[in-house]
Amino acid sequence: MSSSDPLRSRALVAVGLALVVLALPACTLRPLYASAGNSDMLAPGGALAALRGRIAVSEANSRTDQIVRNALLSRLNQGTRVAQPLYEVRLTVTGGEVGITIEAGGALSSSLYRMTGRYQLVRMSDNQVVETASRTATVPFDRTAQLYQSQRALIDARQQAGEDVAAQLEIALVRALEKAGV
Repeated sequence: MSSSDPLRSRALVAVGLALVVLALPACTLRPLYASAGNSDMLAPGGALAALRGRIAVSEANSRTDQIVRNALLSRLNQGTRVAQPLYEVRLTVTGGEVGITIEAGGALSSSLYRMTGRYQLVRMSDNQVVETASRTATVPFDRTAQLYQSQRALIDARQQAGEDVAAQLEIALVRALEKAGV
């Protein structure tokens, strides 16, 4: 073994590290809400922070609608009461249980709760529809022979699906508002 072998391996490691250091600044990934000058569009001072309290969500007609509506209002307005809305999200939510495993005797043991939120983002000044789309979330849950546990599992799955749909809607709405030039 010659004395140049350890030097050669150190040189290879140094070249590899130099290449990694040079490649990292070329990375173009950014957070979802990031803009060139701000890392969070909804943060104080962010491009969409001016819309806090200015995005209304249509009234709920069912408990399923209410779950998504509450989560979406909280996400979009961050606790600010809606006054003189500039935009309205017209929301329709459907959800239901789908059994996927049936035990001997016909009893469900595993199920999915599937929820779909359809929306229209409407600019209030001219009643123009900015975007129409839908998002879906699916949450698995188990059923047992205990009635209370099965009902609680269904309620928890519906709540989780509603929160998931609201999170997906928030992302879609922020992107639509960015495209609209807000």
